[in-house]
Amino acid sequence: MVGDAHLAWQAEFDRGEIPLRACPRESENAHRTATVGNGELCADLLLSPWERKFYLALRAGRSTLLQGHAADLAAAAGAARLWLSGARPGQVAAVWPFLGSVALAEARERGDRREASWLWLYENHGANPIGARLRAFVALAFHEPRLRALLPYTSHWTLRFSTKQGWPFSLDLPVVDPAPTPDRYVVRTRDGRAHDETDAAGALRLVLADLPG
Repeated sequence: MVGDAHLAWQAEFDRGEIPLRACPRESENAHRTATVGNGELCADLLLSPWERKFYLALRAGRSTLLQGHAADLAAAAGAARLWLSGARPGQVAAVWPFLGSVALAEARERGDRREASWLWLYENHGANPIGARLRAFVALAFHEPRLRALLPYTSHWTLRFSTKQGWPFSLDLPVVDPAPTPDRYVVRTRDGRAHDETDAAGALRLVLADLPG
């Protein structure tokens, strides 16, 4: 299957009598990719070279509005069919929850980068390793209005916050680094000080105390 991703996906479309035609994507790993489209809408599939994982991204133009790991090619085909039929992102997410929550899909659709970034970190539906390391802190920070007013973003393993919604991000706010011990963190405040390692609640207190005014 790995050598013929688009053929395997096409077989699922044919089995379900779904009138879509899968093609390999133009990339160095074309043998592990497939894509189907309808106008500006497209569905891109990537097979993992190491394990049985099917990464699906549903796009409108250059914007990825839904993404996640399907349990199998049949699920990936069903989600692609619904997306390419013109269903709204929230409608697709409601039927295929492996693509994330309805709230995340709707935030991306309306271009709310701040809300989408918070939901992506909080839900971590794709089991992103950075999100997993930040899980305990984000679970608390998600409910803090002062932090929810900021854009969260990651740089390598570091969680940062910005008052700006796009590049260049602001760099004058505290940052959170995951420690080697799970659910432990090091906070670097605006004065450049790296505080002692602490748990999620302690890290949150340090961050909130260091926020401007």
